[in-house]
Amino acid sequence: MADDDFIRAGAIILRDLAVLNRATIFYEEQVVPIITNAVETLIREWVEEKLWKGEIDAPDTFTTIWVCPGAWQNDSEEEPLARFTLGHRNEEATSSYEIADLLNLGQTDFGFWFEPEYSWFGGKSTWNAFSKTIADIAEELGKKGWINEGKGIFFRPIALAADLRVSAWENEDWSEVLAPLRNALDELEADQSTFDKILMRGNPKRA
Repeated sequence: MADDDFIRAGAIILRDLAVLNRATIFYEEQVVPIITNAVETLIREWVEEKLWKGEIDAPDTFTTIWVCPGAWQNDSEEEPLARFTLGHRNEEATSSYEIADLLNLGQTDFGFWFEPEYSWFGGKSTWNAFSKTIADIAEELGKKGWINEGKGIFFRPIALAADLRVSAWENEDWSEVLAPLRNALDELEADQSTFDKILMRGNPKRA
């Protein structure tokens, strides 16, 4: 930011600091809980419909949300073979509100991460070595829209319908804004068989 822009931005904020303060409080106390509840409800209903498993509550951050096929977690006491975790593409690159990033209006993407549970595969180092043998499956996932982040980790961005956010608030209906999230969940289900190839090739064993 140029010096003039820096001075101008600070002046605008300080001039309307009371308004900004009220807006921030309203956002945190009213807007965030409503959108968070809408996200949780959509994912919870999808998981129940598909008989998947996961952790859906997001009391402080969406990054605590994860889902997985039922077959990846036979015992609720055990960690699943792998998870699809909701999260930033690059958390260190953003200082934005999470909802801004989720709506693709912030500083980084939001999406689903495929992450193995290393304890099933002999630990992280063993998994990292194994991940060098899955180039063929990684290429297949790339054609399906997954970004290969290396070491057997994959990311799929989600672009919510941010242009509908105001009407969603006014109509108290977030279904259209969140429709791409449901589509992304459907794509997780569609791609399960490809990830199954990775997990089975890794020969998972409980240590």
